[in-house]
Amino acid sequence: MGWIRDRMEELEPRVQSFVELAQRLRKSRSWPRTERIKETSLATYLGKFDSGEALEWLDQRPEVRHALSEVLEMTQEEVDEQLTELQPTRPSGGARVRLRDVPVRSLDLRRDALPPGIPAQVRDPSTWPLWWQAPSGSGRTLVGQWLEARGLAVFLQAQTWAEAERQLPERGAVFIKLASADGVPQRAAMASELKICVATEAAAPRVVEHEAERGARPLRELPESPVAWRQSPLAWHPVSSPEVRAWLHELVEWVGERITVDGFVEEDCLRWLETPEVLARIDTVGTALGLIALFATFARRGDSSGALAKARSGADVARLFLRMRMQQAEEVELSQEGLWKRLQIMGRRMLLESEVPWFEARPLDAWHALAHSRPDEADLEWLRELERQGLKVDRASLEKLRGRLPPDAFRVVRALRELDLLRERQPQRYSFHPPWVLAGLLEQCILETLEQGPHVWGAVLLRQEHAATVFEALLERCRSNDFALVRGVLQSPDLRSPEWVAALEATFRVLGLLVLEGKPVPDELRLGALRVQRALVVPDAAGLPRPRIAYEGSPTRESLLVDRRIWYAALLALSEVLPPGSDLSLDSWCTKPSAEARRWLVYMASYRSTQERRMPERWLMPLLLLGGRLLEGLGPLATPSSAIPLLLQPERLLRLLQQSPLSLSDVNQSVSWHALGAMLPEYARRRGVDWEQCVRRIWTAWLASGASELPQFLHPWEDHARIFWHFLPPEAVEVLASKRYRSLLGEEDACRFFRKEHWDAFVRVWTQQTEPWGSEPLPVVWEQIPPEHVRQAIRAGRPDSHDGAIRKELWQRLPEVFCEEIDALFRQGQWDKALAQAGCAPAAYIPRMLASAKAALEHRGTPPPPSVIQWLHHMIAQRAPDWHKAWTLLEYLMPPAPI
Repeated sequence: MGWIRDRMEELEPRVQSFVELAQRLRKSRSWPRTERIKETSLATYLGKFDSGEALEWLDQRPEVRHALSEVLEMTQEEVDEQLTELQPTRPSGGARVRLRDVPVRSLDLRRDALPPGIPAQVRDPSTWPLWWQAPSGSGRTLVGQWLEARGLAVFLQAQTWAEAERQLPERGAVFIKLASADGVPQRAAMASELKICVATEAAAPRVVEHEAERGARPLRELPESPVAWRQSPLAWHPVSSPEVRAWLHELVEWVGERITVDGFVEEDCLRWLETPEVLARIDTVGTALGLIALFATFARRGDSSGALAKARSGADVARLFLRMRMQQAEEVELSQEGLWKRLQIMGRRMLLESEVPWFEARPLDAWHALAHSRPDEADLEWLRELERQGLKVDRASLEKLRGRLPPDAFRVVRALRELDLLRERQPQRYSFHPPWVLAGLLEQCILETLEQGPHVWGAVLLRQEHAATVFEALLERCRSNDFALVRGVLQSPDLRSPEWVAALEATFRVLGLLVLEGKPVPDELRLGALRVQRALVVPDAAGLPRPRIAYEGSPTRESLLVDRRIWYAALLALSEVLPPGSDLSLDSWCTKPSAEARRWLVYMASYRSTQERRMPERWLMPLLLLGGRLLEGLGPLATPSSAIPLLLQPERLLRLLQQSPLSLSDVNQSVSWHALGAMLPEYARRRGVDWEQCVRRIWTAWLASGASELPQFLHPWEDHARIFWHFLPPEAVEVLASKRYRSLLGEEDACRFFRKEHWDAFVRVWTQQTEPWGSEPLPVVWEQIPPEHVRQAIRAGRPDSHDGAIRKELWQRLPEVFCEEIDALFRQGQWDKALAQAGCAPAAYIPRMLASAKAALEHRGTPPPPSVIQWLHHMIAQRAPDWHKAWTLLEYLMPPAPI
């Protein structure tokens, strides 16, 4: 029995059950009247308290603890002492555990395998010291319990390294789940008989000591510890959880083997998890298990009309997840509908008020502030009633405290913690988990702000964190021909409001993208956005326009929609077609109008760096075509491609390819090949130019140059190589097969572009050249050469005796080709050509060679050359397979002389 049962036995009268104890608790004077919990649920909790479980629930309710001490006739200090003793420094819940959410049988940690998705090194203390960078939900607690249940390691949970260090044993393996990585040594300094694995969200500490300083610090500089420390040369070995796709299938199978509900179909579940919108939510094993549980709860075999099937957005799925958690909870004082409404309030506050990114941990006070919706007058009225009955109440203090921690906010945050949706990620700092639930809620809140006017959703843009999501929602609306939001901005100009300006510039970008995509945009909206935007631009030092609202520090800057290139691209697209006499031309946007200024505007729409995300082709190709149309009015361009705006390069290249004579050096420098090379054939097609003819001119120019150094843009290892090598003339193969360029065929795998006519040319060169090929590193060539061309080479006497390595490689790849061709050569009496190939036959094919030779000898009836005798003699000497047949043939050809 536990301490509560022991105390129940000692009371007068004796308490018979936890239900009776719950009844006494609820009737006690100290019981908080705001605590609404059923007696049966309270009895369940009391049973858990007795065995040291669910103590967090009690920690959050000091009034209940006070009532418990009163009913058990113990002092508050005695109850606190009992509860403290029940809170172990490491888990001691036994070998069986139940997983949160997913309906599977309890795990026997001594026998059951851990769920897939946990690094193998973490499970094997022989690989430690280890630093497992694992976010919340990665299974850190489960791994620690599993290791301890199997006797593989001691499991410690600690807020800080200093706290964990005080609990370390003297020897053995220790798995430490750390809330904070502050103070962890750079190296795995440890007692000589300790192996440690740290599991925390932070990255492993970087070693900044020089090699000469390694181990130089005296022992007294190490942190004090009950363990005898030494400085170890071992750095923490970092490991992270594997990529989701590597273990998701296995995890579904693992759940399927243990699931306790009917109707769960592994294939259907996996198919749902692998849909892009669901897969994007999975970051850890815990998140995946929660989603599998969601599927198991709300999707059944053949059910196409269930709750999960009806979910259309991230918010819908998040709401289902909340419903599932509340169904599993013992008792939550808020209803599902009520809690969801409070979450919506929190989401709106996060969007419009919070300075902390939504995914970061924050103190409970911050969560209380986000959850506060209104003063709870009912609670205050209850206190006033008690005051009238004689309770002394400090009204001033009460009002002050109510402002800091409103009762309604306290209930919401407590409910989120009870549902394990709010977790302590670092000491005294909490975050929403799983994060996709909050992300789905925020997406809905963003969509709702779009209906509240440009000043509201413009404020979300200014806060930057969710700017990309607003842009995407606005773009999707306009793509579906819904321009209500754009009209809402243009109908109520407020040029002095940063929120309104942010909304206007977002619509400006979106309308420009629609024009690039070929979608119809009403002229009044296009011209109206141009006119208002021009009134808002800020000139730079060169007099070029810039948008008034920039997103340089945006946490979502990886989204191209907030990139400044999109604003300049929109300017080019929206201003290309203007009414006659319009004053909105590109020159009107520049303080110093000129052809150079216009070139710079094109350059700003083109600018890219290797770190930035590439522009999608659905926008880039129309921009390139637009640049081609603008080229005439931009004046002469500089020569190096780096000085030519990207949008002008394809058109300039096409014009260059029409010139005669063609300069390969100019072509090489005319285009940023890594950025545009693959798009050039499609660009040429849209401009009505035959790309194949352009490429053939390039190859002809190279051959006419005496096959000088191959220009870099023609190298076969370039990403765009196919646009040139697909049109490779066969006569060029004769040059490429020469000794000078042969490495291109082997090391650079140029032969992957070869068709029949190219291999014909290659075999022609191979059989005609007299120098050996065996010294060239051409494994790719011999792996790809078609069987028919190997037959041609064999008939021509290749590979010869100087190409033994090639012959061996081809024998292993195409033994049937060699056997058939050798047999034909034997029958034709071309013994020397046949034996040149048969001499390298693998042992398994020698009996077949001997049979072919025997059949040819019997067919022709003419004596063979001496080389056949030498070959048979060699087979006998080597004791080759079926060498007795070689003996018989040798005896047939050279019968023993009379003695």
